[in-house]
Amino acid sequence: MLIALILTAVALIYGGPWALYYWGLEGIEGKPTLPKIIASKDEQLALWEKAGCEGTPSSVELDPPAYIFSAASLEAPPPAMIFAWRIAAAYQRDHQLRDGASWQQMSGSALVIWITRHWTIDQILSKAIELDAKQKTNLHL
Repeated sequence: MLIALILTAVALIYGGPWALYYWGLEGIEGKPTLPKIIASKDEQLALWEKAGCEGTPSSVELDPPAYIFSAASLEAPPPAMIFAWRIAAAYQRDHQLRDGASWQQMSGSALVIWITRHWTIDQILSKAIELDAKQKTNLHL
C-alpha cells in the first residue's frame, strides 16, 4: 500500500508536468521554424551581451518538471530561456488555437521547453536576431 502511494505521488509529480507540456503544445498550431540563416558568432555574442548575459552563449535543455520547479525558485532563469521565450511569444501571436491567459501561459511555456529541447543555442540566438530585424523593418513601414 505504501509503495503504491509513493509511486502515485511520483507519477503525479513527474507525470503531471509532462501532461501539461503536451496539452500546452496542443494549444498551438505547429511549431516555430528554424532561422533562415545562422548568425555569425560575433552577432550572437553581441545579442547575448546586449541582453545582459555573461560568458559564452550556452544552451539549456529544459524538461517540464524542471521548468515548473524552477519557476517556484528565486533563481534567475537560464539566459537561453529568455531568448526561447521571445521566439515562443512571437510565434504564439499568430498560431494560438485557444483563447485565455491560462492557455497562453501554458502554450508559451510548452513552446519554450520544446525550443530548448530541439534547437541549438546558435539557432535560438539566430532566430532572435531574425525577429529583431523583422520588428525593426515593421517599425519603419
